[in-house]
Amino acid sequence: MNSPRRIIRLKGNRTTRILYECEDFLLAEKPEGIPVHETKDPNRIDFTRLLANHLHIPNLRTVNRLDLGTSGIVLLGKNQNKNSELDNLLKEAEKTYLFICEGIPEWNEYRMECFLKEGNKEVNVVRSGGKKAITEFSILQTDKKENICLGLAKILTGRRHQIRVMLSTLGFPILGDSLYGKQENQESRMYLHSFRFYFTDLLGEKQMVQTDVPIEWKSRMPSISNISISI
Repeated sequence: MNSPRRIIRLKGNRTTRILYECEDFLLAEKPEGIPVHETKDPNRIDFTRLLANHLHIPNLRTVNRLDLGTSGIVLLGKNQNKNSELDNLLKEAEKTYLFICEGIPEWNEYRMECFLKEGNKEVNVVRSGGKKAITEFSILQTDKKENICLGLAKILTGRRHQIRVMLSTLGFPILGDSLYGKQENQESRMYLHSFRFYFTDLLGEKQMVQTDVPIEWKSRMPSISNISISI
């Protein structure tokens, strides 16, 4: 049975929310600026270990990955016997992200299909030799004075840096993305947030988890406070 949402204060003055929890897995909200799982540096703290230590679940497993600067919904497995089922749950889930990008597109909705190939640090759009990537973008609100806009990105494939690379290729890089956007980045964070997760649980029931718009986004783009993001 799904337990009620609850706020957890982790070490390092970080806060997360458990958005959904059952016997086999949970969905939690990762803060930006922290790795989602262990890195090559064993002394570098990560979100999964912080949460595992707090909840006393030593085998907590990161099922889906978010970039360092991306915040939002993370799926974490609690039962090692359900690894394959949770991998399939993630594959079949509908995942939607919020973003603020630089510039204002002429379109309100856009479906992008391309092939992505991973390099050492960056991911590139290629004509051949890459993996198919599909994202559906929609613009929710624009700020002409700041030349930025708020949008939704529904990913139909799960490639590394997929949304970041696609928006940059379209000419509208994510605000605060120093890898695919402006190198002289002066933003306090990267404005990409895993916002909505629609899935079928292990009992075959349809479920939907959605977060709030991060508070700091509303100071960067005040008009966000007046927007209602429909399901």
